[in-house]
Amino acid sequence: MMQAAAPEVRGTWITTTGVDHIRTGANTRDVIGDLRAIGLNTVYVETWKNGYTNYPSPRLAGITGGVDRSTFLGTRDLVQETLIEAHRNQMAHVGWFEYGFAAQFVGSGGNPNNPLATYMKNQGWLLQNQSGQYGDGTNGFAWMNPTVPEVRQFLIDITLEAVNRYDLDGIQFDDRLAWPVQFGFDATTISLYTQQTGLPAPTSPTSTSFRNWRQAKVTEFASQLYSAVKTARPDVLVSVAPSITTFSTINYNADWPAWESQGLFDEFVPQAYRAAFDGPNGFDSIIDAQVAPFKPDDLEKLVVGLRINGTGASTPYDDLQAMIQRSRTEGAAGHSLWYSAGVRDLYASQLTSFYDVATQGHAENPQFPSGHRPAPVVATLEVGAPDAWSAEVDAAGRYRLVAKVGSFWKELAAVNLEAGAHAFQVAGASQVELLVDRRTGASFLGDFNADNFVDGSDFLTWQRGLGVAAASPASGDANRDGKVDAVDLLAWRLNFGADLTLASPSQAAIPEPSLFWCVGLCLFGFLGRDQGRRLGLDRIPIS
Repeated sequence: MMQAAAPEVRGTWITTTGVDHIRTGANTRDVIGDLRAIGLNTVYVETWKNGYTNYPSPRLAGITGGVDRSTFLGTRDLVQETLIEAHRNQMAHVGWFEYGFAAQFVGSGGNPNNPLATYMKNQGWLLQNQSGQYGDGTNGFAWMNPTVPEVRQFLIDITLEAVNRYDLDGIQFDDRLAWPVQFGFDATTISLYTQQTGLPAPTSPTSTSFRNWRQAKVTEFASQLYSAVKTARPDVLVSVAPSITTFSTINYNADWPAWESQGLFDEFVPQAYRAAFDGPNGFDSIIDAQVAPFKPDDLEKLVVGLRINGTGASTPYDDLQAMIQRSRTEGAAGHSLWYSAGVRDLYASQLTSFYDVATQGHAENPQFPSGHRPAPVVATLEVGAPDAWSAEVDAAGRYRLVAKVGSFWKELAAVNLEAGAHAFQVAGASQVELLVDRRTGASFLGDFNADNFVDGSDFLTWQRGLGVAAASPASGDANRDGKVDAVDLLAWRLNFGADLTLASPSQAAIPEPSLFWCVGLCLFGFLGRDQGRRLGLDRIPIS
C-alpha cells in the first residue's frame, strides 16, 4: 500500500532567461512533465519581465504603441501555453510578475529605452539616484516610481488582466516589489516627499524619515495590490518572494514582516539563498529571522526559497537537502527551488529519489483544497470521423476545452458539462482534453448580459460587440482578450441553453451529449452561411 506524502509546497521558478525550458516552446511540454515526475507540485512561471508581459496585454499595448510582448515571443501566449501544461500535469501554476516596479534592466548609467521605460521616463515617473542615474553599479534596473498613482494602477491593471482572463492558481510578485535605497532623488519623488512630510529634500539615501516614507509607500501599494486581486478573484493565491529580512527592509524599503503582520499576502517565499555561497552554516544564520514573522500561528504562509543554481557555483546537493529538511523542521509550508534548470538538468535523479513519488505518491500543495487540479479528461478521436472527438465526463462541472494544434496547446472555450459522454468537432487537432475550470464569471460561458442564462439575447450582445474597440465581457468578449470575435461566439455556442442559476450543470438545460458541439462548423444556423463565411466562422482557426 502506497504511503501518502505529507502536503507540502514543492515548487520551482521557470524563466525565459538561461536554458531553453520555455523560451521557444519546443521544450515546454517535456520540462513541465519532467518537473512533475521528479515530484514537484507548483510552478512559478515568468509572466512580467523587463517591460513586457508574456501574454497579450491591451493595457500595456495601449501606452506603448501596440507593443506588449518581447520580440522573441512574437504572438505567442506564454502564460496560456504553460498554464495548460501545468494543469495537464496536475500542478499549480502561479503567474510570476518578476519585475514588479522594474521597467527595464539598463546597467550602470544605462538609458531606459524599451517602450514601457521610455513612456515612464517621458512622464517623469522613473526613479533616479543622487547622480541622476536611472541604474547604477549597485542596482542596474530602471524603476517606476511607487508613489505615482498611475504607475500603481498600471501594475494592478496588468495583474488583473491575467487574473481575470486565465485560470491561474495564483500570482506572485518578486523582490522588485520594492524601492531600492539609493533611488528617489528625481524631481517627482522630491516634490511629493517635501509636500507630504513638510520636510526639506533629503541629502542622504539613508535618511531615516526618507526611508520610512518610502517604506510606507511600498506597503501602501502592497495593500492595494492584494485587495485588488482578492476582490477580482478571492480564490487566487497572492504570493510574494522578497529578499531576506532585514536586507529587504534596509536595501529595498520592502518591509515584508510588516506586510505579514497586516494580513497582506497569502504566501511569502523569502529568497534564503545564503547557503549557496556560505554553505549550510550560512543558511542556518539567516533562517531564524525568516521564520520569526510567522510564529506561532502563520507558518502555513511561509515557503522557503532555496537556490540551486544561477550566477556562480551551484549549491551542492547535500547542502540543498539539508536546507529542505531544516525548512520542514521549522514548520514551513514547503519550499521553492531557484530555478527549474537546477531541478531538472542538475539534480533530477537526486530529487526524484528524495521526494520518492513512486512509493509515497505526489504531495498536495496545502495552499489549495485537496484535488484542486485533477487529471485532465482525455478525449479520443473517433474512427472514420475526421476532427470528431469524444470524452466521458465523470463529474458535472465547468471545464476548459483545450486542443493541441501543431506545437502548442490552445484554450478554445469554457463549457458547462453534465456527467456523461460528450462529442466535439475540433479541426486540425492532434490532442483534445478537458481541464477543470476554477475561474468565476459567467461571461466565460457566453452569458454576456449576466442574467445567468445563455440564450439568444447573449448572441445579440456578441453580434453588437463585433468590432468594438477595447471590448469587455459585457460586450461579448468571452475570453477577455479585448476583442469580440469567433472564439467568443464559440463559448456561447458550446453553452447555449444553459441555466447558470442551477447548483449543478447536470440540472441545467444543456444540449444532449449525443449531439456534436462543433468547433468550427456549427455556427451557420445562427449567422447564415454567407455571413458566417464573411466572418471566418466556417472553420474557426485555433492555431
